[in-house]
Amino acid sequence: MTTRRLLALNVGSSTLKGASYLLNAEVPGAQPRVVERSRVEISVGPDAQERLATLLETLSETAAGPEVVVHRIVHGGDLHESRELDEAVLAKLDALVPFAPLHQPLALAFARAARLRWLQARQGVAFDTDFHASLAPWSRRLPIPEAWDALGIRRYGFHGLAFASALRIVASHDAGILQSRAVFAHLGGGCSVCAVEGGRSRDTTMALTPLGGIPSPTRSGDLDPGALLYLLRHEGLDAQTLEEGLSRAAGLAGIAGHGDMRMLLADPDPQAQLAVELFAVRIAQAIAAMATAIGGVDHVVFSGGIGHRAPGLRARIVARLGWLGLALASRDNDAGAIRIDGGSGPAIWNVAIDEERELAESALAWL
Repeated sequence: MTTRRLLALNVGSSTLKGASYLLNAEVPGAQPRVVERSRVEISVGPDAQERLATLLETLSETAAGPEVVVHRIVHGGDLHESRELDEAVLAKLDALVPFAPLHQPLALAFARAARLRWLQARQGVAFDTDFHASLAPWSRRLPIPEAWDALGIRRYGFHGLAFASALRIVASHDAGILQSRAVFAHLGGGCSVCAVEGGRSRDTTMALTPLGGIPSPTRSGDLDPGALLYLLRHEGLDAQTLEEGLSRAAGLAGIAGHGDMRMLLADPDPQAQLAVELFAVRIAQAIAAMATAIGGVDHVVFSGGIGHRAPGLRARIVARLGWLGLALASRDNDAGAIRIDGGSGPAIWNVAIDEERELAESALAWL
């Protein structure tokens, strides 16, 4: 048996998740089997090299370090499929920083630090946008002048590794989802909803950047562009101030002062309840819109820190979608079961995704 050590690095806007795996192959050249060893989550911090050292220590990794490193990259632009990381790929990803300013610079900083730290390791990347390479043409193209589209301003979609993981998990329980119509709602620090038909993404709520679509705990989601023009023209805000406000002080936090769903659900304050209700309605509307995109829905899948851990919110969302045939089994929903529908109508799933596993599996394509 041949064995290689793999490290999956998942850099978020404030956290670094790492998972170590063994790639075991029965004979040289055979498809390896991915075996998890350990995982950890730490804060990002300003020094990527120091954070990588802390990560390895927490994971109890050997001093030799990994032989394979895979990085999650939020925005791959027109790059598709996981691939080995080299200077040409890094240059293309650098050019996409304006499309994902909260995530891309940090992820690339850690990728460069990892390349310097482990010179002997083969390193690769997997893109959140890649899952959406199959978007329908009417979804991909935004209603803007052709010259702007030529600049790359179009719908890319995000949370691809999360959606791929959710699809893999549900398919392990019901393979029929791979030939069905499914709507995935990933609700976490960022939130998006995706329409999947026959295992392929056809439409999604986020577009050019992770700021668009439904509201998130601190991100605005879609807004009337005229509101932004007003703030630029009449309130003297510059682009940087707008970006900070839309990314860090909008969404649920803009209404209730913070975006912690656990606290909001339990808070009787009218602003807290308004934030929850707006959130639930916008998600329900997005699920209905995605179902429209694929001509109906056979499965609805909730994931993400909020989607997986907030049964009360799931109940509020599903209550607005009874006309689509959705109905929860209340006890299963409250208990956090993986399948939570009432047995008639579309199946409803509640999954704990594993993006790090998706990263590890993606490496098999280029190793």
